[in-house]
Formats: sequence, C-alpha cells, structure tokens
Amino acid sequence: MAVELRMLQMDQTMTKGKIGKWLVKEGDTVTEGQPLLEIETDKVVHEQESPTDGVIAQILPEEGSDVPVNALLAIIAAPGEEVERVEADLPEEPEQPIETPKPSTILTDGTDTQPSRSVSSITAIKASPAAQQLAEKLAIDLKHVKASGPGGRILESDIHRFIETRGEATTETARLKASPLARRLAKEFGLDLTKIDGSGPDGRIVRDDVLQATEEIPPQVLHKEPAVSEIVELSGIRKIIAERMTMSVQTNASVTLHTEVDATSLVELRGQLNEIVQGQEINITYTDLIVKIVAHTLREHPRINATLTDEGIQLLADINIGVAVALEDGLVVPVVRNVDQIGLGAISGQIKTLADKARNNQLAPGELQDGTFTLTNLGNYGVDAFTPIINPPESAILGVGRIIKKPVVHNDEITIRHMLTLSLTFDHRIVDGAPAAQFLQTVSEYIQNPYLLLI
Repeated sequence: MAVELRMLQMDQTMTKGKIGKWLVKEGDTVTEGQPLLEIETDKVVHEQESPTDGVIAQILPEEGSDVPVNALLAIIAAPGEEVERVEADLPEEPEQPIETPKPSTILTDGTDTQPSRSVSSITAIKASPAAQQLAEKLAIDLKHVKASGPGGRILESDIHRFIETRGEATTETARLKASPLARRLAKEFGLDLTKIDGSGPDGRIVRDDVLQATEEIPPQVLHKEPAVSEIVELSGIRKIIAERMTMSVQTNASVTLHTEVDATSLVELRGQLNEIVQGQEINITYTDLIVKIVAHTLREHPRINATLTDEGIQLLADINIGVAVALEDGLVVPVVRNVDQIGLGAISGQIKTLADKARNNQLAPGELQDGTFTLTNLGNYGVDAFTPIINPPESAILGVGRIIKKPVVHNDEITIRHMLTLSLTFDHRIVDGAPAAQFLQTVSEYIQNPYLLLI
C-alpha cells in the first residue's frame, strides 16, 4: 500500500521548509530510514528520511520550492504497485491586482473630472509577480498583454509572447532599439526615446545615452537611483532569519533595557580559572561565565523563563539557553540544555562543540529547539550596546557588549575598571518593566561579584 511522505514540522514556530536537494529520483527503491531529500529549515539543512521500504512512485515539489508543513512531498509505493499520480498541494502564487485608473476628462472650464478611486472605477489586471517584474523591467504596459493564465491572469510567458509577436511594434518608442535599462531610465526621467541617439551596436540606445540626455533636465527634477553592484538572493538561512525576525517584531511587545556593569571581578575570575585548567584543552570564555550567571539568575526570576500561549503565560521548568553563533551568511542559535544543572566546564565544552558544528553546517534540528532564553555576544566585534531581537517563542534575550577599560568612580575614587554593557530585550506582554529590571540587576550583581555563585 502506498505511503505519503509529508513535510515534517521540526519545531513549534516552523510553518514551511525549502526543498534543498532530492537525494532520490522517481523509480528508485528505498529502505526505511534512508535519507530522501534535504530540507532547509530553521537555519539548518535537515535530511528527511523514508518512513517505509518501497519505490519512489512520484516526487512532487521541485528543488528550491518553499513547502508548507504537512504538504505532500512524495509517494512511496510497494514494489509492483501501480499508483495514480496526484497534483501537488502547494499554495498557488498569490495574485497581485494592478489598479489602472480611468482617464480623466478636462471640461471647458478646466475642471479635472478624474473619477474617485472606487471599486467601480478601477480596472484590475491580474498578473503573477514574475510577470509584473518583467513588464516593469521592459517598460511594457500590461493592459496590452493577452493573458493565458487561469482567471485571466497574465503569466511571465505571456510577456515573452507579447514581445515576440507584436510587443516591439506597439508604439514608435517600442520600435526603437534600446536596452531594458535604458527604457526604464527613460520612463523614470520622462524622456522620449525617439529623441535620443543611440551609441550602442546598430544604434541601440543604452544606459549612458539616457543619462547623457538627462543633463538637459533641471537639477531640481532630476532623480537617479543608486547604482546596484550586486543583488543577493533572499533565500536559505537569510530568508528564514528575515521571516523569524519579522514575526518577532510583529508579535512581541519588545522593550530593551541597557545597563553598564563593573566586570573587573569577572575578568579576574576568568583569568584564574584558565590558569587552573591550563593544559586540559579547556578555555573558559566570558560567554561561558555569563551563560552560567544567567542560568542561576533565571532560577531566581522564573517569570523571565517563560512563553506566552493561548492558554496563558507558561513558566518553564527547564532552563535551556540558546547561544547565538554568527555564520558567514546568517545567524544560528544552538541550545545548551539544563544549564543550571551542569558545571562551568561542561557548559564551556557544549558551547564550543555546538559552535563548531554550526560553522560546519552539522547541527541537528534538535540542537536548535526548545530554548527558553537566548544570549548574544557582540563584544568581539567592538560593540558596546545594541538592541537584540527576541527569538520566538521566548520572552527575553540578553545582549552582551565588549569589556573595555575606562575610568570610573569606585570606592569614592577615580580608577580604571573593566566595564561591560548589558542589553535586555523582553516581551512586555509577559514581563513588566520592574521585574525585567530586577532580573538585569541580579545578573549585574553576579557579574560584579561572581564568587556569589559559590554560596
């Protein structure tokens, strides 16, 4: 009996994944547990495995497709079983109507009778985003293009057909030989291409010809877009980060508190600890120490270790701290679990291991899940203070700046101390300002007196 392979939900915030690469093809024999495809989800590449033995009867979404959770990916049939092919259940590309106002009429008294933009006075042209982009690039009016898509929708292929058949001869301007960029610039500056001499091959009008013509335009009306050196596709990790950060900003009532802390004792403690463990392949970092301090503080302030659900505010029993790791093309947040129950050496080892795996794209999906609080440290980049963005569905995130020597008043005397700025962003729906400030105050006290952790 045929078995459906569907997109798994790897964590509670995941809504879709991207098909990175199919590792099998239709007709291949597979076994249970065999990796079938790579899925880019929540900042990692995850291999989805076969749930059964059988033969790949049909593969639906293509590589590069964004697929929602639980969407049908493939059908696995028993050897010799005939399976009827099905249609992919992916959401259709949304239509984006283009509103074209009716032309205005000028009366004899000079009054403009342009109709109001009501539903009755608007002609909606249905076109796919790809068709709109191509039409804009080639300066083609979509009202002249015949649609072949469902419901009278203009597709990208309709634009190409328009160009091949009669699109280049619709107007005197269109008959001119001009590059797409030259056409767009001429339209933007309001220039008539028929009055511009082309310097390109066979008299083709190019970008520089249009820009030269703009020299006759008064400076106050001249507008030039900045030159584009490169377009970086918003995909993979970068796209996921954009979606999650947008969701965070739109769904959280974020507030950020900043405080400066005397970290001199923390610096001294780190030096002493590294002297003790010298030769044991252990190097205690400031991040390790602050993760331990935060875990201890979360026990004292459980309201910060919480999440908001439809049922209400859930205070979480586990303390799992995500530590942000910067990669070349994005950011991942692997999670150290039950931080309050393990020693500093174990914390340091786990953070180092997870960071190495992140940089080598070897993180398992489970190593990015179930975080209850996040710490992000930009001190190595010379940053003093910043506004970190909450990692949903957590209630808070702590930003750590650089430790810098500066003159301060200590014991009523001006002296040089190691100072550190902390930035706590919290969800005001879950935590009020005073409890959040108390949490930050307790973290600061432990940084100033880290030996209190031994009590």
